[in-house]
Amino acid sequence: MQSIFDTLLSFILMLLGFIVAAVAFVEVAARAVLNSIGIHGQFQTVLLLCLLCALIVVAFRIFGRLLAVLLTAAFVVYLLHSLLGVPHNIPVRNSAQEKSITL
Repeated sequence: MQSIFDTLLSFILMLLGFIVAAVAFVEVAARAVLNSIGIHGQFQTVLLLCLLCALIVVAFRIFGRLLAVLLTAAFVVYLLHSLLGVPHNIPVRNSAQEKSITL
């Protein structure tokens, strides 16, 4: 159960990392284009902020349902994990005699 939860969370984080990397790539390319045509300073910042908002909307349009499904699955697994009461750790033996190997 824990490995399923960890796998879902790692996939969600990987997807979010992919989205952030794509947005950063587009932002750097747009900044270079704006510099090359002579747009600098605060006007460039405003244009890049508008582009960022548009990219966020597009990313949620493209990946929104997948992200919602993954988050729902992660919450369901977490709920089942908490309801079933699966122990979070391996029990540790207390006495030294229990730790010894006997043949």
